[in-house]
Amino acid sequence: MELDKKIYQYWIVVVLALIIFWPAGLILLYLKLRDSSKNRFKFSGTIKIVIGVCSVFFALIGTAAEIDEPTGEVVLTIVMVSILLIIGVAFIYFGMKNIKVGRVYEKVANLINFQEVESIEEIARKLQITEERATEYISKAVSLGFCNKEIEYKNKKIIYKKKIEEEVEKKKHERIVKCECCGGINHIDDTQAKACEYCGMGLMINK
Repeated sequence: MELDKKIYQYWIVVVLALIIFWPAGLILLYLKLRDSSKNRFKFSGTIKIVIGVCSVFFALIGTAAEIDEPTGEVVLTIVMVSILLIIGVAFIYFGMKNIKVGRVYEKVANLINFQEVESIEEIARKLQITEERATEYISKAVSLGFCNKEIEYKNKKIIYKKKIEEEVEKKKHERIVKCECCGGINHIDDTQAKACEYCGMGLMINK
C-alpha cells in the first residue's frame, strides 16, 4: 500500500469493514466516495439534497402535528419549523449547486480529454461562460483529477504536453531526401520505408 494514501481510499479496506462491522464500513464508504474527485460533487450534492428534503419533511410534519393537536407552544413551534425549513432549503440549494458544478467539470474534462480543444475561447463559448471563468474551471478540473492530460496555459490556449512530446519525437525522424533517380525533394519519416512521391523509386535514407 502507498504510504501517502489514507486507509479509506482502498476498496479492500472498505469492503472488509462493511463485512466485519458495517457501521464503520458505511463511514469509510462515505469517505471513499466523497474523496473521489469525479464523484465528490454528485455525492455531496445528493447527500445535501437528501438532508434538505428530510428537514423540510420534518418541518411539515411538525406543522401538521401542531395543527392536529395544538400544544399551546405556538411560538416555539413556529421557531422550530422555521429553522427546519431554512436548513432544508439551504441544503437543497447547495446540494443542487454542487451537482451543477460537478457537471461543469465533467464537461470541461470531456472537452479536454476526448475532444482535445485547445482554445480557451472555444471552451468558454461551449460552456457559455466568460474566458476568465473557463480558465478557473479548467484549473480546478485539472487539480481535482477530472482531466487526465498534463496541460499548460499559454496565450489563451491549452498546450497538451503529450502532444508536444509526440511532435518532438516525430520531428526526430523527419528527413528531407532527394531522389537519386528524378531529383525530387521528399519529406519523409525515416522509421518507414518510403518511395519517391514523384517517380516511385525507393529512397536511400541516411540515418
